[in-house]
Amino acid sequence: MKKIVTSVSLILFLSVGFAAGAQANPPVLPVGELKVDVDGAIGATEYPVSFESGKMTLRLARDAKHVYAAISGETTGWVAIGFGSPKMDAALMVLGFVGTDGKAQLKIQRGSGHTHGDVESDALVQFSMKESAGVTTLEVSLKAPSVIAAGATELPVIFAMGGADSFIGFHRARSSQLVRLK
Repeated sequence: MKKIVTSVSLILFLSVGFAAGAQANPPVLPVGELKVDVDGAIGATEYPVSFESGKMTLRLARDAKHVYAAISGETTGWVAIGFGSPKMDAALMVLGFVGTDGKAQLKIQRGSGHTHGDVESDALVQFSMKESAGVTTLEVSLKAPSVIAAGATELPVIFAMGGADSFIGFHRARSSQLVRLK
């Protein structure tokens, strides 16, 4: 019994240590000279930073004036990306879906607690959405000062997807990622 308790304790200790280490060294999102085509199709070299969480993939890039982000999720419902908070509360979010008519629907919203609502924002420069073979992709270009605070060295990013074409549907999956700014 003592060996089992010791083994379980060691596994928990290592797991917590690994998680803490991963958070202590977030990936770096450099300012780069790059060519991102905001077309809803993700090119192999467009995004220097990529994260996978379950059935979602988040990609990030930036240049001196813009932050580029793309989320792809295994859903025919909504997808969303948020900036500035590790949770929905206070995050500036871009939510979208491709309707049954094939037209993209998009909103910019701000999180407030466990909910969100429309906001006036000039952050969005360009967007594109595609839905194909059960995967919805949202790609955006945003004004960097709208999502990165002056002097910030880190950027919290959230991303999520839902199962329906809706701006108010619950998450099917959600995740967050902290990136260092260089």
